[in-house]
Amino acid sequence: MKTRLLILNADPVFQDRALAIFDEMESVETRIVRSMSEVVFVLLGENFDGFVVEGETEIAIKQATSARQHFPSLRILCLTPTQADGSFGATAIQQKIVTAVSGTNERRLRRDVHAFVDSLEKQSGTASEGIDPCHSLIGNLNQFSAAEILQMSCLGQRSGRFTFKSGRGNSEIYLHHGSVRHAVFGTLEGESAVAEVFRWRQGRFYFEEGIISRVQTVDRPWAHLLIDNLQKFDETLELSASSHS
Repeated sequence: MKTRLLILNADPVFQDRALAIFDEMESVETRIVRSMSEVVFVLLGENFDGFVVEGETEIAIKQATSARQHFPSLRILCLTPTQADGSFGATAIQQKIVTAVSGTNERRLRRDVHAFVDSLEKQSGTASEGIDPCHSLIGNLNQFSAAEILQMSCLGQRSGRFTFKSGRGNSEIYLHHGSVRHAVFGTLEGESAVAEVFRWRQGRFYFEEGIISRVQTVDRPWAHLLIDNLQKFDETLELSASSHS
């Protein structure tokens, strides 16, 4: 099985030395994206062993830190033209981001790139079945709505448990191969619990890969749930607007 790398390279035409080194590795499969929005969308839908950010030091460290905040268990390599020192170096260490200098000599760059890939291969080779002790996704509902998060995760055929936390309480939604299998919020279960989370505009969420519910309270496909709940939400907004007019 190949090691999968997602690479953020904002330049659509620039083929740098690091990309050439990755291309030489037969055991590595790469996918290149151009923006952080693409990064989040792709990581929600697919599984990657590592994430590589290329760019100027300040921008690259900020992008790597953003990815770390949303995907705490993701292994990240930051390639910058010069050494990330000072506050940027401290941030990289704090966020457990591996750094390497893309502007160094060919031998050292090749060594650093191979060391990162080797660490990913060792990690995947020693991994045991079970639950990743780190959350595989974490974020705020003011950045992504529950509908957006669930839709991207279902499209990615994910299996696991979402926990949503807000001032209204906590809710859990379980996915199984891209379908919503079970949802609970207080005394609510099934579609009514999903509908409740759809209304939340503030709060936090995290996703734990591989946790499967034995209980099934949702039977309909995700697309049907999405359409119905969005229609209900629109109707609620219309009623609210008319009552204040």
